[in-house]
Amino acid sequence: MLSLITNPDRFFGELKEGEPNLKKPATIVVLLAAFAAYYQFRLVMKLSTALPDDLARFFEAGAYINAVSSVIGIFAVWFVTAAIMHGLSAFFDGRGEFKRTFEFTGYGFLPSLFGSAISIPISLNYMEKVVMPKVSAEDLTADPGILAKTILKQIPTGYLHSALVLNIAVTIWSLLIWNFAIKNARELDGRRSLICAAIPTAIFGGYQILSLISIG
Repeated sequence: MLSLITNPDRFFGELKEGEPNLKKPATIVVLLAAFAAYYQFRLVMKLSTALPDDLARFFEAGAYINAVSSVIGIFAVWFVTAAIMHGLSAFFDGRGEFKRTFEFTGYGFLPSLFGSAISIPISLNYMEKVVMPKVSAEDLTADPGILAKTILKQIPTGYLHSALVLNIAVTIWSLLIWNFAIKNARELDGRRSLICAAIPTAIFGGYQILSLISIG
């Protein structure tokens, strides 16, 4: 796995000599999904402390649903990313089965796993220090985003800027890995593989970056 970081082209070149094996990339995605689910669960539980008891119980039940949705969402992103790159590579006469593309694409979530391991504990630390004011059902109806705004107001702007820089670094690193992943999975040259990798990376990375910018 070290060569995935130091020399991804060689890593995928050696890996494609064997049969497709989803065990390692699935482990990466499972760990990433676990981080996301845990964060979403803690966030919703924190928000519930501001609500009246009857609404709080509803939010607490929703925390479990939200956590499960986060896990499903991560695996959906894996599949969609692989499908986009596989489909785009077909325009460049790419050769190779989808299972190989799916396998190699999973390794591209390693940067997101590292990024989450850094950002989520820090974010949770700030979140736990937030004192949530009590909000009535009427307040929540008038402004559904009032709970999230309360937390965001108390998170330092410097942290949000650092998170933005980290997100950009993760996006670039993912692009690098996905570039060599689709190159070897579909037997493409460097220019064509970069095009295939850049489009889904721009979509998902751009969405995350714009979300952070809008928060700041």
